[in-house]
Amino acid sequence: MEKNTLLKTSALPVFSKMKKGDMFPAIKYLVDENKSIIAKIENLKAPTWNNLVYKLEESDDKISKAWAPIRHLNSVMNDKEIRTQYEKSLDLLTSHYGKIGQNKKLFSQYEKLYEQNRVNLTQSQSKLLENILRGFKLSGVHLDAKKRKLFRSCQEKLAKLESKFEQNILDSSNSWTKNFKTINPLKGIPQSALEIAEETAAKRNEVGYTLTLDQPCYMAVMTFSNNQSLRKTMYLAYASRASKKFPVSGKWDNTKIIEDILVLRQEMSKILGYKNYAEYSLATKMAKSTNEVIDFLESLKIKAISKSKKEMSVLRKFAKKNYNLKTINPWDIAYIAEKYKEENFGISQEELKQYFPVENVITGLFKLVKSLYGIDVKLKKTKEVWHEDVRLYEIFDRNKKLRGKFYFDLYARQNKRGGAWMDECIQRRKKLSGSIQSPVAFITCNSSPPSKTSPAFFTHYDVETLFHEFGHGLQHMLTTVNYAGISGISGVEWDAVELPSQFMENWCWEKDVLDTFAFHYKTKKKLPNSLFKKLLATKNYNTGLALLRQIEFSLFDFLLHMNERNKKTKLAENILRDVRKKTSLIPVHKNNKFENSFAHIFSGGYAAGYYSYKWAEVLSADAFMAFKEKKLVDRRVGASFMKKILETGGSKPALDLFIDFRGREPKIEPLLTSLGLK
Repeated sequence: MEKNTLLKTSALPVFSKMKKGDMFPAIKYLVDENKSIIAKIENLKAPTWNNLVYKLEESDDKISKAWAPIRHLNSVMNDKEIRTQYEKSLDLLTSHYGKIGQNKKLFSQYEKLYEQNRVNLTQSQSKLLENILRGFKLSGVHLDAKKRKLFRSCQEKLAKLESKFEQNILDSSNSWTKNFKTINPLKGIPQSALEIAEETAAKRNEVGYTLTLDQPCYMAVMTFSNNQSLRKTMYLAYASRASKKFPVSGKWDNTKIIEDILVLRQEMSKILGYKNYAEYSLATKMAKSTNEVIDFLESLKIKAISKSKKEMSVLRKFAKKNYNLKTINPWDIAYIAEKYKEENFGISQEELKQYFPVENVITGLFKLVKSLYGIDVKLKKTKEVWHEDVRLYEIFDRNKKLRGKFYFDLYARQNKRGGAWMDECIQRRKKLSGSIQSPVAFITCNSSPPSKTSPAFFTHYDVETLFHEFGHGLQHMLTTVNYAGISGISGVEWDAVELPSQFMENWCWEKDVLDTFAFHYKTKKKLPNSLFKKLLATKNYNTGLALLRQIEFSLFDFLLHMNERNKKTKLAENILRDVRKKTSLIPVHKNNKFENSFAHIFSGGYAAGYYSYKWAEVLSADAFMAFKEKKLVDRRVGASFMKKILETGGSKPALDLFIDFRGREPKIEPLLTSLGLK
């Protein structure tokens, strides 16, 4: 085990020396070590902060630092061996932490420490211990032996199913390609996307152009291709991923997995005395009841529906007049919406993206956070990355003190799961020695890579996505909390965790901010005022439809997990159909199996929590108003946001932090205004 780099406590993962075969053995070794430490803690006569909390946190941190790169590589460099090592490690960790959550002796030690020292504990220490004790209870520590065993069995089965769900999406997505020998069927698709399709074909030893279901390629076709038949083909493939309707194979079908996941979640909830999984999930969220969530979503739906109907009416008239389309099909909507935007706003994504070369955007992002928070971001040259496109950066505060590090992995590629996310690599914590462990983040996107003839560009949506994920990263890296369990995003209520990320998106619509990085890649000229006004005019373009779509996802997720039936056969399909009757204004094709690839709720931690995006957007829009009310880029307001939101992590309830920053409870009006619904 001496040569296993995953066991070395270096500041960063050493990817070049990381052997795939070492992954599971490292986790096994660290879990066994963790068990030995727990055995000693169980028998402590007098638990203290050092011999209990610090001791176990230190051991958990070792596991976390070994597990983080394994988990990450499974998402961004997936292959058969990594997947096997990941799944074996996941099984072991799920079982191990499931048993810890039900360890009565360990629970008793934490309880004793809390009760005996309650008066002398700091705010952070109290919050940490309260969270830990709550975690034990939500793991079934108070159950009898039979129920504890059943609950743990459910946990272990659930972890396997959630992992399989995600792998099926990746495998089905990777299996589909469509090759064209000539360019004729691809008219309308931007040159940059065609060049990447040409490079993809060459890599596969194919002639011409090869399309994939990678997000950049898919969106380029759906938005710009003049070939309706091609758009339909792409749509049906993408919308049926991981289902029996998928054109390549049904072997990656997630239908039964969804049903099994729902059964297990319901069973776990009932064992703990909750009516359903939605109720169980709210134990760690801001929302106080299931009714509060449903009422929130329904109130937004009412505001969105009338605007959405008007937006669809406009698009239908436009499609009929200009393209002789009597019906807008699902594979037409993005195309027609883009054509309408071009004609009525005089702006196209392709024209706009020329002002957003990736390098410029990154520079602008770093300038913004320096202006807001006084932090400097510097490139750290290293060969210790998992792919040649990946970069490592360091963040320093105004006192030149290192605050954290992060990796950027921005481009789509095969064997990398879709979407964008921030994940923890290393957490901030204070060591027993008194030194601070610097936090490290993985920040991942899936935009179009550079081609042979042009640099990489972002669409404006890609810019928003990067800013969003960096917002998560800032909360992780700028935290000043000394305990891993409540530092960064840890311990933050799930329906508040999107506050810093959605907050960052607002800056992408401000001319003063865009002027710092939106330069044409050839002329180097700033984004013209005329073009910015056109962009701004599109801000609330189809926001009703976009909001309604998010409400559809949120209601589907929450109602699905509120269902108390023991049998879940076709439950997801039926609830989604019922929700769509009230929210969807576009006909849904019978082969659409959206639920089968809805990773957020079936494998991504958002189960009974997808509403969090809109819940937190209320907070983020209101928080941004604090800047709009002053000078836009105001260092004092920025310092306040940094201190009261970003640095504080999960050490206080999210609502308390917001009130501390804003001086009052959140209001929904700023969000409605920003969406053009007021």
